Amino acid sequence: MRLGTGVRRIVVIDDNEAIQNDFHRILVSTPKSDALADAEAMLFGKSGAPSPKPSMEFDVECASQGQEGLARVERAKKAGNPFAVAFVDMRMPPGWDGLQTIQELWEVDPDLQVVICSAFSDYSWDEIISKLGLSDRLLILKKPFDPAEVLQIAIALSEKWALRLEANLKMGQLEQMVNERTVELTRIAMQDKLTGLGNRAQFTERLTHAIESAKQSQDFAFAVLFLDFDRFKVINDSLGHNAGDCILRGVAQRISAALNIFDPPGNNTLAARLGGDEFTILLSGHPDKLDPIAFANHLLSILLMPYEIDGHSICCTASIGITSSQNRYNTAQEALRDADTAMYHAKATGKARYVLFDRKMHESAVIRLELENDLRHAIERNELLLHYQPIIGLSSGELEGFEALVRWKHPRRGMVPPMEFIPCCEDIGLIIPMGMWILNRACQQLKQWQARHPQHPKLTMSVNLSAKQLKSPDLTRQITEVLNSTGIEPSSLILEITESDMVSDLDASIDVLKHIREIGVGLHLDDFGTGYSSLSSLHRLPLKGLKIDRSFMINLSQRRDYLAVVNAIISLARTLGMTLTAEGIETPDQITMLQTLECDYAQGYYFSRPLDAENAGAIIGRKFTTMFLAA
Repeated sequence: MRLGTGVRRIVVIDDNEAIQNDFHRILVSTPKSDALADAEAMLFGKSGAPSPKPSMEFDVECASQGQEGLARVERAKKAGNPFAVAFVDMRMPPGWDGLQTIQELWEVDPDLQVVICSAFSDYSWDEIISKLGLSDRLLILKKPFDPAEVLQIAIALSEKWALRLEANLKMGQLEQMVNERTVELTRIAMQDKLTGLGNRAQFTERLTHAIESAKQSQDFAFAVLFLDFDRFKVINDSLGHNAGDCILRGVAQRISAALNIFDPPGNNTLAARLGGDEFTILLSGHPDKLDPIAFANHLLSILLMPYEIDGHSICCTASIGITSSQNRYNTAQEALRDADTAMYHAKATGKARYVLFDRKMHESAVIRLELENDLRHAIERNELLLHYQPIIGLSSGELEGFEALVRWKHPRRGMVPPMEFIPCCEDIGLIIPMGMWILNRACQQLKQWQARHPQHPKLTMSVNLSAKQLKSPDLTRQITEVLNSTGIEPSSLILEITESDMVSDLDASIDVLKHIREIGVGLHLDDFGTGYSSLSSLHRLPLKGLKIDRSFMINLSQRRDYLAVVNAIISLARTLGMTLTAEGIETPDQITMLQTLECDYAQGYYFSRPLDAENAGAIIGRKFTTMFLAA
């Protein structure tokens, strides 16, 4: 069949100017030759090379309200240049809603093809039918919509409109053909193009029906499985997106095969790809026969089998979150949210496993969201503060400096532990601005102490540097700006990094650290002995000192193996020309052992807990030799 030619007129009735612009961009501004040819080929089965000129073009007019849209349709009808298609938003307050607008439009132009633009929360299909009646002039376009979907609908309905006007020739055959194409278009709109599984729209629709069925019958139950693949990004980054797409298609085939085994064809089950490497599965049936755990275990086992891609044997595990109708959901979004939450718990507890959702997970997620929102304003609201833990010279008994430690005084929760909010800062991207705030505030405080205590000009300040800060291209410049603005000597600032912060890209980390050392700032490797870097790489790092992790201090006086390790670390530091600081000192015995081993510095509760600025400033100049005598 040959498509009609010429310009088709389309009216968009929506009070959102951005959406009006989107329709104009999709239907008018998009280069037509390729886009229309592809859409026509999909809809009408054309083959061969696309025509150098588009066979159909669109003239788009926009109206913000139903009354304005009706006026445009009336004028066009009277002028003998009617609109072919109207895209009508369901909600256009104030004034007519979408259903009343459509009724008024059809009163003026019965041939007008109408597309209802609707969110999932708008009118149900039953409500639309009850008000408008069944009509072959009506389609629904779910928001948010895909540009290709809009283009396909515009082509299909414009063609239908044109053929409808051809003296009603072969009307019965035409109606059947267009209906079949409409069904096909609906199928395409509900299908993931890469895998052939359902997409988010179809899954949401089917899950909504399952939720309603579970409410109406105790003999009906459902379960939702949310899958996300572990470290899938590594595959795309290393082998390319084509290899990743091959694996995703293979995953879809394995999921479909598993469904055929565990659930007979014809039941209300569905596998869908939501996007990226996220898949969802809907299982349903009688509660006594529904076994999502057995299905999840089977799925994990078959997904673990390697994929052969371009000569590579690739294993790709998945984490699965499961929820069910026992949680009494009202909307599909709630069920997907909880299955997604359970999936993240599966990742957090080791990956390659399933986790069943419980209400505590949702409560924790809500608390975490509140924490994230409060954190975003903590700096501007002056809720962050620094405490300072003294670092003591073990040979002199003198205060050598402080380590700056951030604290968060929440207006409702009080003091929030650093181990609770620091990882959250890492996750939501606040660690870089917070890290710079800590660095600037600590250097300001050090400058104040040095001015008040000129007899202690060598007092130092240690500040922790995060992994994301280490990867920031502006780090060296930012450190220089802080030194210049506060006026402290670079040698009085010590930045502490951990081994694990550098493991992802050691060479790049070394380059950054060398630039920092060139400024004159000292570098210490924190928590030494617990990270992942090789001892063979230690000599490449431009370090000033090592800090022994507190875990080695716990049993230092009771276990000779701990003593041997600490002695080896001290010897290594001496060989590399580095100073050594022991963390977590809590007992006199630990002091005695460290002095015997000739460790340089120590910090811990034995000397002092972290102090606020006022109390920390009060101990500057204090001698700690009496504590050594006690040891």
